[in-house]
Amino acid sequence: MIVIKRDGREVEFDKRKISNAVLKAIIEVDGESTLDTERIAYGIADRIEEKSKDTALTVEQIQDMVEVQLMLSYRKDIAKAYILYRNERTKIRDRNSRLVKNIMIRADSKVNYRSNANVDELSFSGREKEASAEIGKSIALDFDGLSHDVAEAHKQMLVYQHDLEKAIYGIHNCLNLNFQEIFTYGFRTRNGDVRPPTSFSTACQLVAVAFQCQSQVQFGGVGSIHLDYDLAPFVTKSFFKHYADGLKYLHHNTDEEANNFVSNCIDEDIGINDMELIDDDKQDVYNYATDMLEREGKQAAQGLYHNLNTLESRQGSQVPFTSINLGRDTSTEGRLVTKWIMEASIDGIGQHHLTSIFPISIFQYKQGTNANAGDPNYDMKQLALESMSKRIYPNWCNCGWSQAHEDENNPDTYFATMGKCKCSSSKTF
Repeated sequence: MIVIKRDGREVEFDKRKISNAVLKAIIEVDGESTLDTERIAYGIADRIEEKSKDTALTVEQIQDMVEVQLMLSYRKDIAKAYILYRNERTKIRDRNSRLVKNIMIRADSKVNYRSNANVDELSFSGREKEASAEIGKSIALDFDGLSHDVAEAHKQMLVYQHDLEKAIYGIHNCLNLNFQEIFTYGFRTRNGDVRPPTSFSTACQLVAVAFQCQSQVQFGGVGSIHLDYDLAPFVTKSFFKHYADGLKYLHHNTDEEANNFVSNCIDEDIGINDMELIDDDKQDVYNYATDMLEREGKQAAQGLYHNLNTLESRQGSQVPFTSINLGRDTSTEGRLVTKWIMEASIDGIGQHHLTSIFPISIFQYKQGTNANAGDPNYDMKQLALESMSKRIYPNWCNCGWSQAHEDENNPDTYFATMGKCKCSSSKTF
């Protein structure tokens, strides 16, 4: 006797497979098999073997015969268990068949859904990502990766499970990094550690590196809720580095004299526009320091944009999905951060000054801070509007929203978003 498998292969008939399948149904119903029920199983296998000599049967035909024999027996409950078991196995095979088909569609890139502008679905890693995503989605929906109720609600489009293929891993989605902590202590990676920055340019580089590293241990986006406040102290650090150089090369101070002067200024919390630095005797040094600071600030902000659009650290040539909130810091240093970042956005990236995809900048609109003429950061708002009109970004968030419960003295409480607009004020910008 020959049995034709579902994939078309021909194998020898083995009646033990029939008796074993019936015994499983018996144990499912009775919890164990007895001599009496074992006779049912072996008897069915013998009768099917006898009826089918010299005949090539398919697996489905044999299973149909088993069902008939069980229904003819006095144990209809075992027949029901066998039918249910067979039906469940059919469902699993169908799911696996659909899954393999969907995987091969994505692996061969036969269809480009363009579901994520940040993913190159035609690249090797993009095809690999989309193929593996089919597995995650199937497990989530069909193999108890999600609760039955949630899976059914998603299938019926009653709810939408975002990043469905990631749900089975139990890893968080999206967070904002605490750059004040990172800038104070640095951070560790799997293969080493990163020291805290000592200038504005290195701080901007560290922002890109931290975003990239974090994006490897989660899915979704990473961001900062107040990058202007985070980076402002490094504007001061860079300014005084340039000021020390000016003292050495324009006034011929020794390294020790220049460093001592700068250290005293820092200890006394002197800002970059303090009059003590701009007296007649040091006007040339101050001008040099501010010119060099402006050059460094612009280059560092442009470098941040270029890094965040070229660090293809995820499958499918993806760059980290990054968001930066800013616009509330009214200090000279914080305003410079916002200015440089908005100017970098307006300038665009690359040889042809294209609009960048990331970071998604979010301007934090606030009455009394930047909303109206006379507000300290009103000019920053005008710069943000120019950037939005030319480069789509920044998005805007209304920090005067009734649900934005802020402590004006604590920037960590300021209303911030990630990668989308949440304006709720009727007032026009």
